[in-house]
Amino acid sequence: MDALTYKSFTTTRSQTYTYYDSGPSASKTGFALLLLHGFPDSADIFNPILPQLLPLPHRLIIPNLLGYAGTSKPTDPAAYTSKFMAADIAELLAKESVNQVIAIGHDWGSYMARSMYLWHPEFVVGLGLLNVGYMAPDLSEEGRKTPFDLQVTNAVTEKLVGYPIFAYWELFTGEDGPAVLGAHVESMWTVMHGEKPGWMKELFCARGAMREYLTADRRVEVFGYAKDASQGGSGYKEAWVERMKKDGFAGSLCWYRAMKENYNFEAERMLPADRAVAKCPVLFVGCTRDAVCREDGIQRPKELGLLPDLTVKSVQAAHWSLLENPKDMGEAIVEFLKERFPA
Repeated sequence: MDALTYKSFTTTRSQTYTYYDSGPSASKTGFALLLLHGFPDSADIFNPILPQLLPLPHRLIIPNLLGYAGTSKPTDPAAYTSKFMAADIAELLAKESVNQVIAIGHDWGSYMARSMYLWHPEFVVGLGLLNVGYMAPDLSEEGRKTPFDLQVTNAVTEKLVGYPIFAYWELFTGEDGPAVLGAHVESMWTVMHGEKPGWMKELFCARGAMREYLTADRRVEVFGYAKDASQGGSGYKEAWVERMKKDGFAGSLCWYRAMKENYNFEAERMLPADRAVAKCPVLFVGCTRDAVCREDGIQRPKELGLLPDLTVKSVQAAHWSLLENPKDMGEAIVEFLKERFPA
């Protein structure tokens, strides 16, 4: 992030956001890129692809989202609705005199990118969804009456793909979730970055598996990028462990609670009926070894006609693809930008 300027901004609802900005310049003639991280990361997760993005004619704005790093960390999930957080980012963009962006997100950042389009389509000319597909709200008459139900969702996914994809949400949204994760930060690192084949499915998609693993404070071998710096790792581990031991998980897990406790449902059910259709170019980059955010997750919104201008790319990686395979992830993004947004 050395090539970017670190800034902060306080919104009208008194949430302070920190962010990185490459700044305007005569050479940045294209739309700005708004890069949005997911759980439990920070703006730093985009660092490995900056060498590919910085030469492009696009200004970069990379916030630490609500609940993370130097940004405010409220512990009330009602503060984390897509409507509120999209308004925060819209204010930040307006403060920087940025009128239109290509919003590119990883994990919950993909959800945030789509939220920017849902609530502030005037800002968004393109979407990039990394690992996580298009999480469209159901704005049908029946959908507006049907709140999110975690047990039902897991039962449906178990029937469709053979396992409860969101089993780990039971821990993440539980009353003691922040305490369990916070007491076992280094073990949690290996939950996320274990290199064992089928590891995500084993830990994330089996009821009680992650809780048992963490409370036993277990460890497994991790990918090379996730090793200690002294063992050839990227250094991301040390920074992440230090940050999460200081910040805890109470704020960041509110993203999950806002969904489970239906704060998002109550906000999004009021959107106009046609808003779920992404009427802009959309890139989805799926990853071959992501058992939670599966590559085929893009098919349903595509079949429903919600993504009329969709580009799909596949990269060999598990969930933390920007760290594991930044070369191919960066290339997928750059190719899309050059093809659809030549400047």
